[in-house]
Amino acid sequence: MQVRRRVQLMTIAAALTLAASSGARAQDVAAWRVECSGDGKSLDCRAIQQLFQRETRQLVLSVLARKAPDPKGALLQIQMPLGLNLTEPIQIRVDNGAIEKYPIQTCTNIGCFAMLTANERLVTAMRSGTDFKITFLDGNKKPIELPVPLLGFGIAFDKARA
Repeated sequence: MQVRRRVQLMTIAAALTLAASSGARAQDVAAWRVECSGDGKSLDCRAIQQLFQRETRQLVLSVLARKAPDPKGALLQIQMPLGLNLTEPIQIRVDNGAIEKYPIQTCTNIGCFAMLTANERLVTAMRSGTDFKITFLDGNKKPIELPVPLLGFGIAFDKARA
């Protein structure tokens, strides 16, 4: 059992290293897209951007944005890989803007998650920015910053809120 756990941790570390060193952008710069699901009576839509490791096509990071109770804000869900330092918060910022810190709430077998409410200022910055930068620490407390392209964010988010 210990050998299996060590292999899992080495695989996670390798995925994080590959993501940080070889670039994790999906199809170079992919635009945000909208996905909806529903029960026939109502639709639940969200704007999505995902980053994959180029060689393996393994999902490295996913960001979902959906309608918030405040019509000028957004509910964001960030899915990150396993193997992170859970005691330190993630840091987010748009381009070279102000850094905001949020805790990682939970991890499942598919990744670790942070959920937050983006205020109007952050949503406005995402609409006009180039990259949504997410920084987290790996298991060795080494920072990994992944820039999420904001191409098409405003259009996709508006469609998801409609």
